[in-house]
Amino acid sequence: MDNGDINLEEGELDVDLSDEEGWKLKNENSLNNGDVQPPVNEAKVDLGSPKKEIDDVPYVPKRVPISLEELILKRKAEEAELIKPKFISKEERIQQAIQRRQAEVQAQHLERKRRAEDFQERMRQHRNFRNTGKRAAQEEGPGDKVNISQEEQAIKERYLGQKRLTKRRPRRLNERKFVFDWDVADDTSQDYNPLYKEKHQIQFFGRGHIGGIDIKVMKKRLSGVAKREAKQKWDDRHWTEKALDQMTERDWRIFREDFNISTKGGNIPNPLRSWAEMNVADELKDVGYPEPTPIQRQAIPIGLQNRDIIGVAETGSGKTAAFLIPLLNWIQRLPKLERLEQIEEETVKFGRPLGIKTVSLIGGLSREDQALKLRMGAEIVIGTPGRLNDVLENRYMVLNQCTYIVLDEVSTDILEHSKSDSF
Repeated sequence: MDNGDINLEEGELDVDLSDEEGWKLKNENSLNNGDVQPPVNEAKVDLGSPKKEIDDVPYVPKRVPISLEELILKRKAEEAELIKPKFISKEERIQQAIQRRQAEVQAQHLERKRRAEDFQERMRQHRNFRNTGKRAAQEEGPGDKVNISQEEQAIKERYLGQKRLTKRRPRRLNERKFVFDWDVADDTSQDYNPLYKEKHQIQFFGRGHIGGIDIKVMKKRLSGVAKREAKQKWDDRHWTEKALDQMTERDWRIFREDFNISTKGGNIPNPLRSWAEMNVADELKDVGYPEPTPIQRQAIPIGLQNRDIIGVAETGSGKTAAFLIPLLNWIQRLPKLERLEQIEEETVKFGRPLGIKTVSLIGGLSREDQALKLRMGAEIVIGTPGRLNDVLENRYMVLNQCTYIVLDEVSTDILEHSKSDSF
């Protein structure tokens, strides 16, 4: 078809739509038969309408690509439809539950059936194991029987010890190399060295005992071993069975581990094992505790040495008694001061016949009266540290003419702060 020409096979009729005269008839037979209609002045061709199949060629419409926006909108609509909750009635839920249960039962039934079939298949393969494989398909020939007989013979020679009929290699006379292999018939028990031909005999030494072992020496050695073992056993006793002077460093380490005592510092004394080992007054030993607590075992020996200590223990572990016992023991062991009146009485008794005046300075009495006695003159002044220091600070008395000082049972630390001002 070209420029609107239509060719028909039956009548061979050509129509030229572009000709102004209309239809041009070339076949008169077709015109006489009336198969062709008279020409039309105007021929209209609608190009927009789909073309019909001409010459048996199908019309294929043009494919339009899918829009990406439409695809996204379609997918979002499907997702929204899936997310949207759907109402299911009670009957439908019951029906779905029944279907799920039936599916589970059917799956279990199929699984049991499959397992039974697998078991039967394995049993069948096990029964027919020797009849399967490559060797079962091959027919045994005479060569196979020969191989089997050779294999059996090799097994017998290997495990039953049958003699091998091998030809021994002859040894040359001029060959100096030693032959390490021997025949089964050779006697290998004979030694080449004549010194070893005679077998060794048991020799007796010393007092006729085997190996030269003397019974007396053995007993002496065993007694020494027993003593060492006894000493070791004695040293390895538990610390509760030992006296205080028998405790070793290992015992003290075990003792601290038993009571969970940990210390830091230097020259730390050993802890207390019992109240009887505490170096305090007998009245303080009966404190009401049957056994010292861990904090008391370690803190009391340190406190008795007048050393600083920081103890860490839980509430109710006896920390109060741990620092009170050293304090009370220190106070109890302080020297008892003599009363000033007693000293004054003894001084007056010896000084009055000699005409020596004595003045006593005692705290708690009138300071002015004591100062008046000092103005009247005195060769001996007896006073307590506190009142004496008070008199010196108020200039009631000076020590310029003092030539003899006696500190009776008083520590020098009491007047240490006033040395620079008084002397």
